[in-house]
Amino acid sequence: MSGILSCIGAVMRTKIAVQTAYRSHFFLSLFLMIAGDLMVPLITLLVYRSGVSFPGWTLHEALLIQGIFGMAKGIAFPLFFGMVGTTLRLVRQGTFDLLLLKPRSTLFMTMLNGLDPEDFGRLLSGGVLFGFALSGIAAPALAGWLQFAGLFLASLAVLCAFSLFMSGLLFRWVGSSRVYDIFDSVTNFGLYPGTIYAKSFQNILTFVIPVGLIAFMPASALLGRAGWEMAWSAGAAVMFLVLGIVYWNYMLKSYTSAGG
Repeated sequence: MSGILSCIGAVMRTKIAVQTAYRSHFFLSLFLMIAGDLMVPLITLLVYRSGVSFPGWTLHEALLIQGIFGMAKGIAFPLFFGMVGTTLRLVRQGTFDLLLLKPRSTLFMTMLNGLDPEDFGRLLSGGVLFGFALSGIAAPALAGWLQFAGLFLASLAVLCAFSLFMSGLLFRWVGSSRVYDIFDSVTNFGLYPGTIYAKSFQNILTFVIPVGLIAFMPASALLGRAGWEMAWSAGAAVMFLVLGIVYWNYMLKSYTSAGG
């Protein structure tokens, strides 16, 4: 574990040094990223100001979901999602073979090459929105915070699994950046309260493709609304992550250099 943390620390220090060499680009990218992430909460605010609302959810409760979603992305994107771009670039160039020669796991090296400190800006915007949402609801109980912590880890597992599926797909679907559009289309359902969907669709978003676990379930825990399905959904997140790892390694075996 110490070796893994040492590798992550070394790569992060190097990439931060590179970013500081181009400060204007770094801060402009950070600003645009934060502005983009705040568009959905702004729309939610405008909707509530117009007198419309999600049934059973106040403005601050709805924003709580979107704040948690932003925080989860603010951790997952710098740590996991860079591997999608790394795979896309290296497979297209035919240089992914270099990672196969490294003395560590190919999956770990792919993630390591994709670390991007710039994406931590999402954590800032998500954290601010999370704090604002908490200011408008009753203080969560200790049990709620503990449940939230466990479910938040599960949400990171779900996002990690998505990055594995997306990057694994690129071993065969060479040179396509459309995987990000697929990710956005699927996960956008997790930006809103799960109770607004039909029960059958809720089950799909909770147990099959656990998008609802990214933010809706952790928010429900803080609001004291998490029931028995909480444990089952956490189990679904672990299974989703395992399937992502298995899928990624399976697709790696089909890689035959330069896009195979």
